[in-house]
Amino acid sequence: MNRNKYYLLFISVFFFVAMLIGTAKVLAGMKKDIAGTVKFIFQPAEEGAPEGEEGGAALMVKEGVMDNPKVDVIFGMHIESWIPAGDVQYKTGSFMASADLFTILVKGKSSHGSQPWLGVDPIAVSAQIIEGLQNIVSRQMDLTKAPVVITVAKINSGVRFNIIPEEAFMEGTLRTLDSKMQIDVQERMKFTAAKIAEASNATAEVNFYNKTLVTYNTPDLVEKMLPALQTAAGKNNVRPMEWVTGAEDFSFYGTKAPAFFFYIGGMPRGNDAKNAPPHHTPDFMIDDSRLFVGVKTFCQLVIDYPKTIKK
Repeated sequence: MNRNKYYLLFISVFFFVAMLIGTAKVLAGMKKDIAGTVKFIFQPAEEGAPEGEEGGAALMVKEGVMDNPKVDVIFGMHIESWIPAGDVQYKTGSFMASADLFTILVKGKSSHGSQPWLGVDPIAVSAQIIEGLQNIVSRQMDLTKAPVVITVAKINSGVRFNIIPEEAFMEGTLRTLDSKMQIDVQERMKFTAAKIAEASNATAEVNFYNKTLVTYNTPDLVEKMLPALQTAAGKNNVRPMEWVTGAEDFSFYGTKAPAFFFYIGGMPRGNDAKNAPPHHTPDFMIDDSRLFVGVKTFCQLVIDYPKTIKK
């Protein structure tokens, strides 16, 4: 091991594991009170599999995690550093965004920087495409129905300061809260990029790689199980929330069974949510003294769900 080189992942998965193990331990001691079978999913690669590989929830669903025994309903939670510790927040219907990785390859014609008229500048075309993509969001989509976020996060091009390159390559993400809008925006992005490039005698190829689906909370399941959340966390500590443009691969489980995914708070009480250190940063912090609320919530859901089933 190189003692001078190490990597840290500041994220909440450790807390998820702790709460799920705690839930399993509690329920194992009260099997006689459980009217059904409980399956615990310890899923790897929530942040995505290595490039070119399958992984995460999508692979687990593909390999049968929701079968044998067949799962009738699935619950999941995510701890958040900006929600007061022990509080629970949820949303009915579309909750978290789908996430599509997209790539755009712009091809022009190389020339010397002193004679741009002899070439086709892919960097200039890329700049126009980036602006054009934002026009889709602000002028072409009905944002009263659901949010749309297009982010170009990476652009590579060129080899020297005085040479106009032949190609430019961009990567980013498309996030939507509606599956029909997702398809619509993808087509608009392809059309916009191609036409902007064509206007400058360049070409632009857009490709999409789906990472997650829209995380959808089944409305009647949310309605039935809301009392369980209130019993576990306290009625005044359970509140509805707005859409989240972040993504979660829990969404793949929802293709196989009714699903309910919610947030539980980890911010020390009394702290200001505006100053809460975000996930994936060195300052990320969770008050673990309230993790028992997550365990109580999962256990309450397991005990109460069978009571909602009509005989």
